[in-house]
Amino acid sequence: MTKTTYVATAPDGSQHTRKTDRTYTQAVLVEGKEGWGAVGFCGRPDLAEKKRGEHPGSIVVECGVLGDRAPDMPEAEVTEPTATPTEEGKTIDQKIREAKVHVPESAKPKRTIGSVVQELLMDEALAYAAIVDRVMAEFPDAKTTVRSIASVAAVLRKKGVSVPMRR
Repeated sequence: MTKTTYVATAPDGSQHTRKTDRTYTQAVLVEGKEGWGAVGFCGRPDLAEKKRGEHPGSIVVECGVLGDRAPDMPEAEVTEPTATPTEEGKTIDQKIREAKVHVPESAKPKRTIGSVVQELLMDEALAYAAIVDRVMAEFPDAKTTVRSIASVAAVLRKKGVSVPMRR
């Protein structure tokens, strides 16, 4: 297979590359003591947002293919919006930290069996059997059992989540 080199450009202009057979569209970058570094490259916006959430202070940037631009095409100009009087004193780093990332509805994580189980475990009124019934109603092909629900509850408790005890 042909490997493709992907390039992600940090706000300071440094470039981070990855050569792979996979297809990437975003990169997650974080600023450290020695400048910007790549935390990871992702092929979907939702995965990039998930990775950004795992690393406080990180940002998501689009990555491109090295040499993707035709030689006779001019490089795109970088334009910045004019600063309002309240933003004039802010550094670029502060503006990046305060920037909000728009995630389209189609990129939001899907509802999974695990997320439904975790949500239902927080309701004290539901017994494990009732949780199994609700999961099976939403996911008919699920192989969820009372024992698997109890196992998820035990793992959550070990992680420090306050899951109500049941009989």
